[in-house]
Amino acid sequence: MGEIIKKNIAIIGAGIIGCAAARELCRYRGSVIVIEKEADVSLGTTKGNSGIIHAGYAGDKGTLRFKLSHRGNVLFRKYAPELDIHIKNTGSLAHVQKKSQLSILEELLENGKKNGAVGLEIITDSDTIKKIEPNIGRNIYASLHAREACIISPYEAAIALYENAKRNLVDFLFGSKVTDISYDKSRKTFFIKTPSQTIEADFVINAAGVHSDDIARMIGDKSFYISPYRGQYLLFDSEAGEFVNCINFRVSAGKSKGITIVPTIDGNLLTGPNYEKTCKDGSITTVEGLEEVRGKASQIFPDLPYEKIITSFSGLRAISGIDDFIISSSCENKRFINAAGIQSPGLTCAFVIAEIIIEILKDLGAGLKKNSKFIPVRKKVPRFDMANISKNKKLFKINNQYSNIICRCEKVTEAEIVGAIKSGATTVDGIKFRTRAGMGRCQGGYCRLRVMKILSRELKIPFEKVTKSGKGSYIAGDRMN
Repeated sequence: MGEIIKKNIAIIGAGIIGCAAARELCRYRGSVIVIEKEADVSLGTTKGNSGIIHAGYAGDKGTLRFKLSHRGNVLFRKYAPELDIHIKNTGSLAHVQKKSQLSILEELLENGKKNGAVGLEIITDSDTIKKIEPNIGRNIYASLHAREACIISPYEAAIALYENAKRNLVDFLFGSKVTDISYDKSRKTFFIKTPSQTIEADFVINAAGVHSDDIARMIGDKSFYISPYRGQYLLFDSEAGEFVNCINFRVSAGKSKGITIVPTIDGNLLTGPNYEKTCKDGSITTVEGLEEVRGKASQIFPDLPYEKIITSFSGLRAISGIDDFIISSSCENKRFINAAGIQSPGLTCAFVIAEIIIEILKDLGAGLKKNSKFIPVRKKVPRFDMANISKNKKLFKINNQYSNIICRCEKVTEAEIVGAIKSGATTVDGIKFRTRAGMGRCQGGYCRLRVMKILSRELKIPFEKVTKSGKGSYIAGDRMN
């Protein structure tokens, strides 16, 4: 059976929803554990999306994901500062190219107003649109301007929630795939099995992304299924970061909101995603998919600097059979809460979904009592700043490792990498998502081995045992020292 761990509440999945739920539970007394099959947080659906905090006007009326979107925006902007999550209020533009499509924008505008969104305006004057986006094509008929839309880094947000939850004594169990769940009715206890542990818990929150239906079936819940859809992206160098000023949507009549052309929070330019059915491990990129992204983006911005592309990637969306969020107690066991089908705008709604989960637990009699020792604040490791010499001098005095730049593209120092390891990073990708080492123009060509040496030193493991993203993803061969 292996090690037995007893907790009040177990969360399965350490993406943005699982981490948000864990952090929200810290406001209450009780023991919480998060079980994640990957080596770190945010390595599933969370890391592969556009990083948009939507304004709250898009989505099918009557759906939960539409209803929650504006409050999600409000809560994200409220909590980002105390968690030291970098958020930028860029606003967004949703574009149509034909007069016949104007009714789409009018409907979105009315939907948004009814949903509580403010700062919405349809712009039909091409010169006004050009002032906002100078590089936009001349073929735009009208745009819906949403001033409340923001950009963030999705994996930075998940990491911030993880670090804050861990500081508030939530346990995280990484590299632990759930293999079976049973329930003892007499004890009202779940037994969650992984290859090396059994977790006993009074309540379970299922936030397993594209695998949430597989997890639900372990307790006999076949009430929903998840269809994974892949979205592919093109990422441009920071030299192209100022090509657009805000979030741009190419309005689509299909399931997707359409291709986005968006500045990233770290100064790059991002375009994508497309929308294609795939398998639950189908996170590859394809020539056809990337060409589709390129073609559709060029319809809005014909002069996109494609020569400045530095990488491509894809992400998965967990689409439920009802095409909506599923946030409720299971029909098979009320103490098992599904947070499934969390597609766009799931990132936006992370905090409000966590609030809903808390309310469900309260209704179930989970006995949640306020935690007077809750610490809401999280501060990230200070960054080296090329534009602030006085700040850097202060950092050097505190820690001379700030004088050793490991990643030249992103100006990441040894001190930041060591700080990331102390905060929970155990892999090359874990360092990358926390510090941006390896995310620049050379994509780790210069710094990867240096990062690996620091990981080996700080984790006290052989160099060849350092992995890219966890189990089996070794980078160095056995012969390397």
